[in-house]
Amino acid sequence: MEQQKTSKKALRNLIEDSMQDALKGLQLPEPGKKVRKVLHRNSKKLAAIFVDVIKREDRKKRKAAKFMESAVGKSKKKDKKKNEVLAEAELAAV
Repeated sequence: MEQQKTSKKALRNLIEDSMQDALKGLQLPEPGKKVRKVLHRNSKKLAAIFVDVIKREDRKKRKAAKFMESAVGKSKKKDKKKNEVLAEAELAAV
């Protein structure tokens, strides 16, 4: 499984740039210092939320992969035992 790390700072910059681009697309006056502060604050909060969501999804994927590996490992042991019993039965029959 691939590990993809995304920092809060990178996410914050991406979100902040996206919000600024969206505001520039609207025909509004140039944003002032207060608007930039609000955008920065909100982008920080959104980045923190996204990091938490990404971590949770990664944990779920790892847990599911671990579960699948353990399930496959158990079935292999059972198959080996069945094959051994069948081989012994064939040898006893011969």
